[in-house]
Amino acid sequence: MSSVSRKTATASIWTVSGKFLARLLDFVSLLILARLLSPADFGLVAIATSVLVIVETILDLPLTQALMRQPLPSKEMFATAFTLSLLRGAAISLLMIVLSWPMALIYGDSRLFALVAVLSIAPAMRSMISPRMVLFMQQFDFKREFALDLITKASTLLSGVGVAVATGSYWGLAVGAVSGPTAAMITSYVFAPMRPAFSLSEWKHFQDMISWNTVSQVLNSINWQLDRLLLPRFTGLSTFGGFSVADNIAGIPYQTFVGPLLRPLMAGFSTVEDRRNLVAAYLKATSAITFVAAPVLIALAMLAEPTVRVLVGEKWLSAAPILQWLCVVSLLGLPTNIMPALAMVLDNTRSLALRMFAEFVVRVPVTILGIAYFQVPGALGARIIAVLVAYAASLVITRRLIGASFVAQLNAFCRPLAASVPMIAFLLWVQPMLAAMPASFNLIASLAVCGAAAASIFWALALLLWQIVGRPDGIETIVVQRLTPRRNGVLTS
Repeated sequence: MSSVSRKTATASIWTVSGKFLARLLDFVSLLILARLLSPADFGLVAIATSVLVIVETILDLPLTQALMRQPLPSKEMFATAFTLSLLRGAAISLLMIVLSWPMALIYGDSRLFALVAVLSIAPAMRSMISPRMVLFMQQFDFKREFALDLITKASTLLSGVGVAVATGSYWGLAVGAVSGPTAAMITSYVFAPMRPAFSLSEWKHFQDMISWNTVSQVLNSINWQLDRLLLPRFTGLSTFGGFSVADNIAGIPYQTFVGPLLRPLMAGFSTVEDRRNLVAAYLKATSAITFVAAPVLIALAMLAEPTVRVLVGEKWLSAAPILQWLCVVSLLGLPTNIMPALAMVLDNTRSLALRMFAEFVVRVPVTILGIAYFQVPGALGARIIAVLVAYAASLVITRRLIGASFVAQLNAFCRPLAASVPMIAFLLWVQPMLAAMPASFNLIASLAVCGAAAASIFWALALLLWQIVGRPDGIETIVVQRLTPRRNGVLTS
């Protein structure tokens, strides 16, 4: 395995480990808050956070990606990045405060006014995180990001649960959403000290990426938040709260495994100069992400009902079928996750904007009609259609960017999908038994044992297939090297 592959693998382990532990803290927070608060409380906060996500995404600036492209970023570049980020954060906070009153009128709930105003503090805190943290990414050193994730989520958990216990209201969710970014901002200056300076002298290094990225983010935010904006108008707060919680649970595999892998993979792509090697690196990365996330999503979809009962309680059972379909959407969307990182590294954000536009043209009318006529099932159906369109567009764009054929891109998923078949058969066998068990310690233990057994079945067949096809360089190589002893630097077989 090459030096870049080893660095990328090590960085990936740190980022995935950090996100896994961070999501574990989120799990604990969700488990506690779901028992302290009602579905209507979650639905109310979900309305506010959906608008916040749209505004933040529209005004997103790829400052980290722009700095990553510079071998030795100067003080002036860091000052420009800090200034742009601060201006963005201030604009988001101000816009959210302005929108708070219209939102309260549109959704007919005066509580949204104060809630949105408080949540607007979070983007301001995120905007002040030290831009010098990018230096560690360039060195494939993700240990500090690992620590930053844990500190952020621990702050969210402690403050959110504390306020929920004290007040028994949705303010626990709001305070937690603000305290996490605040802790992250303070900690970033401990890890990457920097005296804040205001300058736009190096704007030219950011200008090209920001222009097309803004178009992409506008389209992406509408694509992925439109259903969350429309559903509260056609369903009750409790139903929307169930959809929101299911969406949060379904997003855990992405946030734990897929999202964290994108940064080290981007760093790895940026070091590859030969086009043929870049194709190989891209296909290896898409296969790796599928190997990591697909078994988790499949298990979560098939065991959704007992999982919901264990995590958030019987009152959230209506979220179980929603969770199943959202996991299917995430599974279908796995192939689309690598292409944006590739486009960023190749400085071709125009291609990313084109993919978002193709998805936008299909998703908006399908989502509006689906929710208007079928509510939650319509929203789920629209997501499935949109993700298939996004995958088709990604196949075409990737071929144009690096020359990877459609067949090669599709073949990258053959081994992980084949390894999933016996795992699915096992889960179908144990599913009725788990569904019949009452929510208790026995159910928790059974879920854990069945999950571990399903993962073992998946990886046993995956490694067998890897042996059969001649041990190609991929994530299986990394797994074997981590688990197999070495003698004199040579891997024993």
